[in-house]
Formats: sequence, C-alpha cells, structure tokens
Amino acid sequence: MFRGFWHDVTRRGRRFISIGGRHTRGGFSQPLGKHPQVKQGIAEGVPRRIPGTTKVTYTNKKGRTFNFSIPVAEITHPQVELTNSSGNWREIDTSFSDLGDMEDDMPSAVDECLQMSPDATSLRSLYEAFVSFCKEYVLMDTTGMKNMPFYGDLNVGPGYEHYDRRLKRKRHWLAIRHRFEDVRYIIWPDDEAEVEELSPDAQLSVRQMLDALRWLEAASTFCVRKMHPADMTNEEEFLPLDLHREVAVVARRARNDATLFSSLSTESDLFVACATLCLNHKVPFHLFFAAGDHNGAKGVTVGDGSCILVNMPFVHTTLGAIRIMSVIGGDSTAYAFSNLAGAVERWDVLEGLSRLMSVEAFGEKDALENVGEDEICIIMRFCVEVREKNAAFFSCDSTENVEEVSFRAKYRQVSHLALSRCKYLLYRLDGPRTRVMSEGGYVPLVDLQKHAERTNKDTLVHYNLGIRSAQGLRRVTLGAQSSAQLAELVDRLEAPNARVNGNTLLVDLVQHLSCKAAASKISLTLKEVNTLLPLLARMRAETPTGELDSRFDRLLNLMETAIGTAMQQNRSVEEIVDLLEGLAACNFVPSSFKQVEMVLMRLLMTRTCRMSHVTRVLTSLSSLFNSEVSQVLLQTAASHAMLCTKTGTISGREVDELVELLEALASCRYAALPGLIARCREECFSDEVLFSLKQRCGYASLLASAASGMRHEDESFSQQLANDSRHHFIEYIRNRKEEEDLACFVDCITGLTTVGFGDAAENEEYYPTLVSFLRSPCLSLERCATMSTMALATLLEGVLLWCTTLRVPPEGVVAPIERTLLARICSFNDPGSTLDSSEELAESVCRLVGLQRASEELRRAAAQALGKIILHAEAVAEAWIPTAQQDLSFEVVALANAERESKHMNTVLRYCAALQQSGMLHLVEGLKM
Repeated sequence: MFRGFWHDVTRRGRRFISIGGRHTRGGFSQPLGKHPQVKQGIAEGVPRRIPGTTKVTYTNKKGRTFNFSIPVAEITHPQVELTNSSGNWREIDTSFSDLGDMEDDMPSAVDECLQMSPDATSLRSLYEAFVSFCKEYVLMDTTGMKNMPFYGDLNVGPGYEHYDRRLKRKRHWLAIRHRFEDVRYIIWPDDEAEVEELSPDAQLSVRQMLDALRWLEAASTFCVRKMHPADMTNEEEFLPLDLHREVAVVARRARNDATLFSSLSTESDLFVACATLCLNHKVPFHLFFAAGDHNGAKGVTVGDGSCILVNMPFVHTTLGAIRIMSVIGGDSTAYAFSNLAGAVERWDVLEGLSRLMSVEAFGEKDALENVGEDEICIIMRFCVEVREKNAAFFSCDSTENVEEVSFRAKYRQVSHLALSRCKYLLYRLDGPRTRVMSEGGYVPLVDLQKHAERTNKDTLVHYNLGIRSAQGLRRVTLGAQSSAQLAELVDRLEAPNARVNGNTLLVDLVQHLSCKAAASKISLTLKEVNTLLPLLARMRAETPTGELDSRFDRLLNLMETAIGTAMQQNRSVEEIVDLLEGLAACNFVPSSFKQVEMVLMRLLMTRTCRMSHVTRVLTSLSSLFNSEVSQVLLQTAASHAMLCTKTGTISGREVDELVELLEALASCRYAALPGLIARCREECFSDEVLFSLKQRCGYASLLASAASGMRHEDESFSQQLANDSRHHFIEYIRNRKEEEDLACFVDCITGLTTVGFGDAAENEEYYPTLVSFLRSPCLSLERCATMSTMALATLLEGVLLWCTTLRVPPEGVVAPIERTLLARICSFNDPGSTLDSSEELAESVCRLVGLQRASEELRRAAAQALGKIILHAEAVAEAWIPTAQQDLSFEVVALANAERESKHMNTVLRYCAALQQSGMLHLVEGLKM
C-alpha cells in the first residue's frame, strides 16, 4: 500500500535533480513547437560594403538564409566561356571594365577630331564634338551623388551605392579639363593677325565661339570641386577653370560683329550671358563694344554696371529683367544718374533703367506671379538702390520732362508690384499657387543652377528629374534668409518715403520669422542676425514700454544659438562690430556672449581691427553693460592708443580717431585713463596738431577729467592739464557754429565747471563770447526732453555756477531744464504713480535739493520726491526676508546680507543728510507712504 502511494506521487509530480545542492527542474513544461534558435556571432573584419557588388540573398532547403556580395559585372555581363572543338581547352573572358583607369583620360569624340588634319571641316567637327562633350557632362544625372565623405565613409570606406556613376563623372570632368588645354588655342585663337589671314570659312564665328564658351563655363560651374581622400589626382584638377583669356578673346571678336546683339529672339539672353561671363571671370564688359558704342565709358572697372545699363537691349520678359538686375547687383554705383540738387546728369543711365523697367516686363498686375523669394529680393534690392543713389531726384517734384515722368511712373509700378508680391507670399496662409518656373519651363533645382542660367539658359541639371519634371511646378514660400533680407529692404525703402506703407509689412516679416522659429523650422546665420537686430531695435523703440513683445522670445533664443555657432567660425571684424552694435541697440545680452567676448579679445590682441573699430566696440559695450566693461578688455583696447604714442606725432584723421577712442574709454570708466591721456598729450597732441571743432571739445573734456583724476597725485601737473583744458574749451566756444551740438554744449558747461574759468570770466575779449554761449538756442524743451534725469541735474548745477561766475540772471537760461525736471519729478510724486523708484532719479533729486539758486518750486518737488524715496526704501528693507541659498554657505549669505544692510543704511543716511542740509526737512515731516 505504501509502495503504490509513492508510485502515484512520483508519477503525477515532477522529478527534481540536485546539482551541487541546487534544485533544478528537468525537461520542458510545454513543448517548444520549433527548433531552438542559435544566434550567430558577429563576423569581425568582414566589410559590410564591397566595391562594385550587390547583395544577393539565398535560402536553402532547410530554410536557412545566406547573404552574398556578388559583383554587379557578373550580373550585367555574365562570364563568357570559350571552348575549343575538342573540349579540352577552356577560356573565361574577364576583360570587362565599366570604369576604366583614373590615370587614363576618358575617350571621347574630341580625341578623334584632334587627330584630323587642320582645315575648316575638322574645325567645325572639333567645335561640335567639344560642345557635345560639355553638354553630356552638364546634363548628366547626378541623383544621389555625394561629394563630401561622411563619417561612415571614413570608417568603412566610401559608399558604393553610386560609386560607378560618381567615378565616371570625375573622369568626365578630368577629360574636359585636359581636352580644354588642347583646344583652347584652336577654338579661341589668340593672335588676331593670323586669324585675319585665314579665310572666313576656316575660322569659327563669334556666335560659335560664344556658344562653346557658354557650355564650357556651365561645365566649369558644375565641376567636382570636392576632392575625396582616395583620389590620386591633384586638388587643382577638380577646381573651376580660369576662362579670363577666352572671354577676352570673344569680347575682342564681338567688337567687329554688329549683328551679335541684334536678333530680337536671343539678344537679351546673349547680352546677359556676355555680361555674366565678364563678371565671373573679371573681364571689363566694355571690351564687347567699339570705342564709341559705350558712350565714352573710360576707366571702366571690372563688372561695370553702368556699361551694362547703357548698352542693354530692350527687355521683353520679367525673368530677363531680373537676370540683368542680378548681374548689376554687385555694382550699386551704376544706378546713380542725378546730382545732389536732383537734376539728371546721366541721361543714358536713366534711359537704360527705363528700358529695364519696361512695360512689357512689368506692365501687367500679375507680372510677378511666377517670381519666388530670391527673385523678389533681387527686385526689392534694385528698387532700394535706385532710390538711395538718387534720393534728391525722388524728393524733388516731378518736372515737365517726358522721360523723367515716364521713369517715375515705371519705378512706382515696379516697387508697387514688388511690395504686393512680398505681401502675397507672406499673408497667403495656404501658400501661393504653383507655377511653371521659367519661360522655357525649366525647373531650377540646385543653387548652382541660378549661376549657370545667367550664362547659358539651356542648362538643366537632372536632380530628382523624374519627380520634378513630372510635376513641373513649385510651391513658393518665404524662408528665413529671404524674410530677413526683405525686412531690411522694406525698412530701407520706407525710410526716405513715409508714404510707402512698409511699417506693417516690416513687423509682419519679423513676426513671420518668429513664428518659424517657434516651430523650429529655420536656422539663421550671422548675416541674418546682423540684419534683424537693427529692425528689432527699431520695433522696440516704437513700443510704449520700450520692450519687445514676448512673441519674439523664440526668435531671440534662435539668434542666441546662431551667434554661438557663428563664433566658432572665422568671422570678419565688420561682422563682429555690427553684431555688437545691434545687441547694444536691442539691449540684448545673449547667453553665448562669453564666446563673443573671447573672439573680440582675440581680434583686439592680434591688432586685426582698426582704431575706429575699437571705438565702435567700446561704445557698444558701454551702452550694453552700463559702463561696467571688463577692465582686461579695456586694457587691451587702450594698447591701441599706446601704439599711437610710440609712432610719435600724428595728424589728419588719426587725431580724431584717437580722441574718439579716448572718449570711448572714458565712457567705459577705464581706471588708468588719466595716465593714458597724459601720455597721449605728451607724445601725440602737440601744439601744432589741428583738431576738428567737435574733437577739440572732446579733447578738452578728456583733459578736464584727467586733471580731476590726478589732483591728489601731482597737483602742479594737474593744474597744467586744467589750463590746457580751459584753453581748448574757450577756443571751441570762440570758433563754434550757430547750430551746435547739445553734447558739446553739455561737455563745455561741465568741463569749465570742473577746471574753473581762471581769468577768462574777467577778460573783456572772452566775456561776451561766454555769455552768448550760455544763452545758446540749443538748450530748448525738445532737446532737454531727450536727456536723462541725472544729466539734466548735472547740467543745471553747471549752468547755475556759470550764471554766478558770469553775473547773468539764471531765470531765462535754466527755464527749459527746470521745466523738464519738474515735469518728471511731479509725475513721480503723483499718488497714482508706482513706488518703484530708479536709482538715477533718487540720485538726481538728492542733488537738486541742495541747489540753493534753483527755483523754490523745483526744490520743493525734489524734497517731496526724496522723502517718498526714503520711506519706500525703509518699507522695502523691513519687508525683505532673507532666503537661504543652497549653493552658498550660511557665512557667505550672512556677509552678503550685512553688506546689503550697510549699503541701504548709508544710502538712507545720505538722503536724510541732503534733506537736512538743504533746509527742506520740514516739508516731509508729515509725509506718509
């Protein structure tokens, strides 16, 4: 019975086996139903991609899969087995080669033509073969071809997906380059004397030479350019061709062919092609015309736009006009046709501009319907340049001259069309309608296409050609770069003419950029950042609060990233200076500003920037950081001034630049400025140095600040500086103009107050001049409203001292200053005003309370404002609760709190002492918060 019970237990349960004291169960609880899977190890060292092969998958009878790399040549060209009749000899043909050797030139029809004897027939054949050879290269399908190696290519070798086609393209370009050296003196002969001896049938016509040159230039545009590490050829072989000689040869031949630009169907295209060839290869365009045909354009520079305008044929299409505008775009001086009085001096340029803005090209209201963002930028830049170069002409009233009236009407039509198209692209939420790209229906697919279309309109690059040509259309939208350019151009177009409604469009363009930034759809470069910063500064100045709206935060964040990225690249001095000025105008300190400081320090230390650049940098930094600029940076900037002291006496423009640099250092509160001014006075500013009127006042202010700073170190030398400063101030006052600068007026008042008048107040020669200067008309309510409160308080103190010294009644002189100050203080004393007082206002009213000769009303208002500030400061101190900071120890926090309390106590005591000394304490005794 026991035995049967044990049998049932063991039969129904599971059998446990002990291995090393551990219980493991044997077998499977359920059958798997499939074979166990065994993972294969990674085959180390086996290349993933092998040149000229493709992957072939094979599955055996058991279901196991194998991958093989089979050469493509074995699939496209199977091996041929050759056997003899008896069958005992067999040969396998392995001579197939798809690519050939890179060291050998690619065979072409040009080689056969070069072997023929030179005659008229062989010359025509050579021309046709060479043009066909270039056409094959230009029209080659480049789908998927990469020129730059990626990181994966560097690790495991180049990607062989398009290896054969890419290598074939390289061989084709190298063959064109080598054959060009063989045919350049045959198709474009150099010696005109030898050509004149030949019969007309034995030489090519100018049109044939130009056609061959256009296709060769198109091939050179699309050359390989990038060299792969595996290439054995020299790097120069992959660069574009220098066709300066060939363009000059064609230009000299074209002089004698009067029919070159006469055909109505091709004259515009040929003209643009020739102009662009000259522009690309630095050949003067007037070589295409006889000496009397370009209206005496002597001394024409390279890429002369005025010569293009004068000789330009009539334009019939919109895109033809845009091509000519893009060619002339590099020479903006070509658009000037009037003088400073607004009278037309160059009628030939005016007529050329009228032909360019013809009714056939821009007459219809939908003339710009096929125009995209790049073309709109070209037209807008053209309109802006024409208006800026002839500002006096457009500001004058229209005359009776028929040509001027016609030109104004055409210009208004073109600018109106451009602004309308810009609004259309911006405000259409569903996007504009798709249109065919150009007259011939060609689709510009790559950036280089625009460059090639100028010289050869028939070039067509087959990039994704199957998809694109099936559609034949495009969707036009405004990208980041175009939006930034258009915003700048609309701003420039609006500036001289308030009637152009561009302000709303300008704001909307920047808003469009901000929306794209919020959607993370754009990336900006430093050029766009420098374009947008002045526009944002203008929008910020126009807002009531003086701050940008929060909707621009994402755009500012994107600009921070763009600035940080740009600082990792080599940037010019002008770009860095423009960036700093834009940031100062916007009062915007990006998070990547430390990188800007590092780049700026490197530029200053390597002497890459001129003295004017250093001055602009310091002015921007002073405005941006409220005169708290790094002393290390200021020391580096001061070394530029020290460099002038080593060269000795300076003259001319360098004097003004050095004074401006010293003034910029003074605005940044450079600690060692007095010694630097004294050194420059000894070494550079001798008695024979001629200052301009404004710089004499600036130099006198610098001497006054140096005299004040060195008073305790060397009293006698400080007195010498004060005497020199007084002399320059009086010379400025004697020679000043009626319309003087307010800044110079303030500097003179403050400077002579600091150094004293000496004997000048008693001198009969100087006294009337000083009195008339004190009653200057520049001290008006409008100008006082633009000054800060602290500057007004300092100016009032100085003017009152002048009135006392010169015995002049102060009421009429200080009235504008007191009225401006009283209005600002009363607005602060208003019960409904905010209690947050600025430190500047507090210091100003503390200064005004003690001015005994100021008006009683102003002093009362200042005393009430100062009492209100004291009560507010006490309330803030009582309500302040110290908070623990996790990153600081309690000792550091305690020291910081003690320093804060001490500073607060000293400030309140100083304000109370000023109230008590002024005798105005009784006015604020019953004042409550």
